Amino acid sequence: MKKLLLIALVLGSSQAEAAPTYTYLCQDHGRKLPVKIDESKNTLTWKGTVYSIKVKEDCGRYGWRAEKDGVGFDFCTATQGAADFELNGVTYVCDMKR
Repeated sequence: MKKLLLIALVLGSSQAEAAPTYTYLCQDHGRKLPVKIDESKNTLTWKGTVYSIKVKEDCGRYGWRAEKDGVGFDFCTATQGAADFELNGVTYVCDMKR
């Protein structure tokens, strides 16, 4: 019984906390579309395209550099859950989904 308890404690304490996932709703031609940022997978998903991300230090309050196949953009956050990014000459304004 002591061995089972010890194993349970070791397994429970060795699990790392999951990195956060954020969802923002961004205006796109009058529609609100989601941007999903998954820090555990280091991905940002926009309109079905999955970009790899890295934390970007000089990007508003917090932000990421998203890239895929030579296409990249900065997803920068501000206060109160606001964010924006520019892709292919279009600026998207976003609010964190609560």
